[in-house]
Amino acid sequence: MLNEHEKLREFTEEKLTQLRQSLANPDLIASNVLLVTFGSFARREASEHSDLDYLILSENVGSVSDELIQAINTNVRNVVGKLPSATGAFGKPRTPAEILTNIGGSRDTNDFITHRLLFLLEGEWLSDESKFNSIRKEIIEKYVEQTPRDHQLALFLLNDIIRYWRTVTVDYVYKTAEADEPKPWGSRNIKLVFSRKLLYASGLFSVAMTADRTKENKVEILEKLFRMPVIDRMIEICGENSFASCLKSYNFFLEKMSDAEVRGSLDKIAREDRENDTFRQLKNEGHNFTRELMKVFEKTFHSTHPIYRSVIF
Repeated sequence: MLNEHEKLREFTEEKLTQLRQSLANPDLIASNVLLVTFGSFARREASEHSDLDYLILSENVGSVSDELIQAINTNVRNVVGKLPSATGAFGKPRTPAEILTNIGGSRDTNDFITHRLLFLLEGEWLSDESKFNSIRKEIIEKYVEQTPRDHQLALFLLNDIIRYWRTVTVDYVYKTAEADEPKPWGSRNIKLVFSRKLLYASGLFSVAMTADRTKENKVEILEKLFRMPVIDRMIEICGENSFASCLKSYNFFLEKMSDAEVRGSLDKIAREDRENDTFRQLKNEGHNFTRELMKVFEKTFHSTHPIYRSVIF
């Protein structure tokens, strides 16, 4: 009998295949346009209630017409049943240079940080797999080339992964409390505890694997790991048995979030309703999930491993 993750993976793979086929028409997507998806579809854990966010990358964003976006949205709606938010972080076409340059600079906005780190950690192609892989490798190389010694971790990348995680946790408060159109508090809180945290952990674990490797090996390792969906990546690094307890908790989260009634209930919960039974059940399991992640971290990497010092200091 399939567990929840396995069932959702089958569903997601089918939808991704359908979507890629529907977008493969060269009359629809020009050669200078790359479509990338993030979120539950990229992680292979989407359900029939999930929407699909995508980012358009093009060397010439001026050539990305409203008609093209409408055509893409039509294909997305026909396959997925829902449209992505037109005003979210992925609503505006970008050039590859915007996520490849000025890393850490004054023009490196929250949106660019989000695009770049999600491209690495959970991005998946919808059109032009070759171009997608090329850009991801270029991002990895930009981070790794700043590592001066083989024995060191890819610290530039590690620091940006940590920065992204902290940005997500801070933005969560703004988006659920102060934004003009606040996002649902309850569901975002639970996602932060499970899927967002697992994504962050997979980044830390991946960078830890770059210790005592040449720059070329570092790039190869990260390319291999970032090609994998998040759960597969964690199993590859930690081993299936070691990750089993984490996956059990995560399957509980996926099962609940696949239930339309549960999702609807969480979307209606306000901060003052923290003792809501549905929320409390998921939150308690989230605390257990965090403890299990920490156990796996300590089991996978010896206490003398440089990842410990690098994360703290």
